[in-house]
Amino acid sequence: MGFNFSIRISKTDLKIGGVRFEKNIRICCAYSADNRCRLRVGERGGWLRQARYKGDERQLATRAPSRRSKMIYERDVSHCSPTKYARDVTIKEVLPADNSDNLDRVVFDEIGWNAIAKRGVHQPGEVVFFIPPESVLPLELSEALGVTKYLSKGRVKAVKLRGNRSEGLIVEKTIAEVYLDHILQWEDPPTIHMSGEQLPYAEIPVLAFPEFVKIPNLLNEPDTFHEGESVWVSEKIHGTNTRFGVHPHPETGEATLYVGSHKTVLRETENNVYWQAVRKNVKAELLPVGVTFYGEIYGKGIQDLHYDASLELRVFGACENGGYISVERLKELCKLYDIPTVDFSPVEFRNLEQAREWADLPSNMTQSHVREGVVILARDTRGDYRSAKVIGMSYLTRAGSKTERH
Repeated sequence: MGFNFSIRISKTDLKIGGVRFEKNIRICCAYSADNRCRLRVGERGGWLRQARYKGDERQLATRAPSRRSKMIYERDVSHCSPTKYARDVTIKEVLPADNSDNLDRVVFDEIGWNAIAKRGVHQPGEVVFFIPPESVLPLELSEALGVTKYLSKGRVKAVKLRGNRSEGLIVEKTIAEVYLDHILQWEDPPTIHMSGEQLPYAEIPVLAFPEFVKIPNLLNEPDTFHEGESVWVSEKIHGTNTRFGVHPHPETGEATLYVGSHKTVLRETENNVYWQAVRKNVKAELLPVGVTFYGEIYGKGIQDLHYDASLELRVFGACENGGYISVERLKELCKLYDIPTVDFSPVEFRNLEQAREWADLPSNMTQSHVREGVVILARDTRGDYRSAKVIGMSYLTRAGSKTERH
């Protein structure tokens, strides 16, 4: 984990790179993109790369990073990939923020997020560069933008300011765009007890046992559903994603049970959480050959939301003959083979505010803690699989550990 702190040292006390420091400096231990811990020293407004005197004025050399530049991050980002949602957006409305004489609430055309800005700075129709929540910024960028102190170890978080939703950053495009390849989408890695030995590629029926589609946040892609469309809504479970199914072994042809996480296929071991959950909740001997089921493992020890449960599993989707099946078909299969599923509710989609309300409803699975959010799935799945998630504001702003694993 990275950390930083400031100390005051006179110019006779410290000399780094030929430069004597006489003001407050920052010493930061942080992660680079290749997961190495590096030490950085700098003053307010920039990190020391080159420094030289011009009379009494010290200048910090700056340059635009290349795609191969090694950025410095304040957290391990070896499992993260560049985000596609840091982009230009058009301001739809600028409204006075509640409980403030100095702040505005900014609403956008292309996205569902709200941003908070200083009163009078932005106008409707203006195109701005926006960085959404759950983005991770390299230190070089957050320092250049002057936002490091507002981030959680480089991670952009959704927060409430005087009761207003503040969900991302409006930033100077000329500064941010040169770092675009280094703005990452955050995902938490699995803990040690949730990892395991992976199967060799040759033993995996790759085409029949694919990863589940990545579900976007509806606020990043608000045009996923149209007004009046019939959709399924289910509570988003805060756990870890799993997949399982019986398929012919690629080498022997023998019907074999496969179990994996979102991205890995795992060998069965006694202490592997994924295999434990499947063995506990699914009668593997009853499973049909050729269907991959996708579900969420949850309970105490999996995430900080525990649902008063212990190593439970609920299925939310399945793949058969190379395509995702309908909810109706999923319910039939799971009832036939005694597989627990999430609760699907048929509703009519109206707008984003309605979806936000769904996400902040009390959990249907426990009274001990908040709901994480909801997953919305189009009932008409002809030709494509349209789904999106909405994370509740009460979940995002709750006290305690905040993690999300896939």
